[in-house]
Amino acid sequence: MSKIHLETPAGNSEILIQRNGLDEAREWIEQKHPGRRLAIITDSNLNEHYRERLAEVFRDAIVLVVAAGEDTKNPLDAANLVKELSKHEFDKGDVVTGFGGGMVTDLAGFVASTYKRGAHYTAIPTSLLAMVDAAIGGKTGVNVAAKNDMGTFYLAEHVLLDAELLKTLPKREFNSGMAEVIKYAATLDASLAKDLMRDELDLDTILEKSARAKVSVVQQDVKEDRLRQVLNFGHTFGHAIESQSDYALLHGEAISIGMIQANKVAQKLGKQQPETDQMIRRLLERFELPIELPKDMTVEDLLPYIVRDKKKSGKEISFIIAPEMGKYEMLKLTPEELMKMG
Repeated sequence: MSKIHLETPAGNSEILIQRNGLDEAREWIEQKHPGRRLAIITDSNLNEHYRERLAEVFRDAIVLVVAAGEDTKNPLDAANLVKELSKHEFDKGDVVTGFGGGMVTDLAGFVASTYKRGAHYTAIPTSLLAMVDAAIGGKTGVNVAAKNDMGTFYLAEHVLLDAELLKTLPKREFNSGMAEVIKYAATLDASLAKDLMRDELDLDTILEKSARAKVSVVQQDVKEDRLRQVLNFGHTFGHAIESQSDYALLHGEAISIGMIQANKVAQKLGKQQPETDQMIRRLLERFELPIELPKDMTVEDLLPYIVRDKKKSGKEISFIIAPEMGKYEMLKLTPEELMKMG
């Protein structure tokens, strides 16, 4: 077991990395908030797998189940969850827990942050993507005109990273999550590349290194004023690709292609050596992640999404490249410039 403390002006978060930690989750929530009620937000797929386990661990908790899939991450479903909490006379001093992948933790965090102007929030991510990225750092959100274009910054007070929960994760979902780990290897911690190329993966080490990489950035820039934008490597193109595919591509699959598109931009600007692109490609291919745009998609198709990118300020977008493994550089480019080079 290991703990990582994230301390920011906007609040603090304790990240616990523990095998079979779910068994103790109620206890550490109770220690922090004795006597308070608990509402668990999860999706229909996870509820099917974990209904009995959740009932056993959390006993008297309110369990609110939403439909699985990115389409559920919208203002209407968020409002319906608020209505359910209100119907159960849930108090703002009570605790909302997101139990699920990135969609669930984004949605549950958003609901917690807005319910009566802020209920207590904890996160128990069940996908690799959520464990290494979505559930850490306080970003919440729902999709309106674009991905995550309505949201808040609201740190989960506790985040449990339990690798045992990954055992029921489909291989495609697991590989999708690895795209975010590869992002950290490319921009923040080159040692992760060696961990990822091992025949036998040490998931606890991968989880801890990924969490520490993200925490190192978030504690300096919780609201993405500048430094935190490094975490968007591959995401400018990736979010557009994900949306253009109508979410047929998983988040990590779209980000995988987005990282290669970012490498193309870096190379055309003379800011990346070929070996860096080759290593990133090797890592992506190791986890069977796509590296080319779908045949029915062109770079030009992505422009309408990129011009609405939340990182756009004025005419330019803050765009992240990886000059070498474990390093990053932030550029200011217009959407049109990205189209020409991506």
